[in-house]
Amino acid sequence: RRQLAETRRVEAYSEKYRVLLDESSDPIFAFSPEGRYHYVNRAFAEGVGRPIEDIVGHRIWDVFSPEEADKRYAIVKWVFANAASRVVEVRVPRPDGDRYYVTTVKPILGADGGVDYVICISKEITERKAMEERLKRVAEYDSLTELPNRALFSDRLQHAIAHCRREASHLALMFVDLDDFKPVNDTFGHHAGDLLLQAVARRMQQCTRESDTVGRIGGDEFVVLLPAVAHADDALSVAEKIRAALAQPFCIEGYGELRVSCSIGVAMFPEHGRDDITLSRNADDAMYHAKNRGNNAVQLYAEETRAVAHLP
Repeated sequence: RRQLAETRRVEAYSEKYRVLLDESSDPIFAFSPEGRYHYVNRAFAEGVGRPIEDIVGHRIWDVFSPEEADKRYAIVKWVFANAASRVVEVRVPRPDGDRYYVTTVKPILGADGGVDYVICISKEITERKAMEERLKRVAEYDSLTELPNRALFSDRLQHAIAHCRREASHLALMFVDLDDFKPVNDTFGHHAGDLLLQAVARRMQQCTRESDTVGRIGGDEFVVLLPAVAHADDALSVAEKIRAALAQPFCIEGYGELRVSCSIGVAMFPEHGRDDITLSRNADDAMYHAKNRGNNAVQLYAEETRAVAHLP
C-alpha cells in the first residue's frame, strides 16, 4: 500500500511537471538516439508551424529540410556520443519569416550511465537578431543611398586585393566625384540634393555587375570596385559608361530635370598600387586630374597625373 501511494505521488509530480513543460513559452523537445522526436511542447510545435502529432514519433528529417536536419542532428549525435551539453544558435525557417533560437542541448542519463535521451530547451532571440542586423546595417551602409559606406567598402577592397594576390589577377578601383552638385543644393535645397544622390546611386548600380561594389564615402563622393577585370581598357569602358549615364538629366519628382556630371579616376591593381591605401590614393589623384581637365571626364592613373592632380 505504501509503495502504491509513492508511485501515485511520483506520477502526480510527473504530470505536474509535464504540464509546466507543455505550457512553457520556451520550445522544449527531446530526441531518441536515431533522431526521432520523443517529446515536444506546444511552443516548439508552434515555432515550426506543425501540430504536435505530426512531430512526436517522427524523425528530424520529417520536420526540417535535409540540410537543416543534418546540421541539427550532428549536434544531437555529438551530445549522445559525449554525454555532455552543448549550447547552439539555430534558425527555424518559416513562411512568415525566419525565427532564431539559442538552444541548450542536454543529455538525459539512464541507470547504466549511458544517454537515454537528449532534451533541448530553446530561447527565442528573433528580436535580438533583428536588432543586431539593424545595427550592422547602420554601421556598414550609407543611410541615404543604402550603398556600402566607407568602412564596408574598405573591407571589401582589402578582401578583393587579397584574392587578387592569391590568384595573380587584377582589379580596378574608381573614385567618382559629382561635378556641380553644390549648385543643386544651393538652388533647390538639401532635400532635392538628397533625392538626386539617391538617383545617382541607382544609376551607377545599373552600370555595374552584381559582383561589383558601388559605395558612397561621403557628400557627393562615390567609389566603385571592379573585382575581376583583366585589362585597364575594361575598367575604362565601365567608367565611361558611368560617366555617360550620369551626364543624362535626372527627373526628380517635385523639382523637374536636374543635371550634374562626374569626374572619375581609375587605378588598377597591382599596376597602380599593391595595397588598399596606395591604390585609393592613386585613384583619388586620377579623379582630381579629371576635374582639372574640365570635369565630366575619365582619367586612368599615371605617374604624370599625380604631379598635377591637386593644382587649382
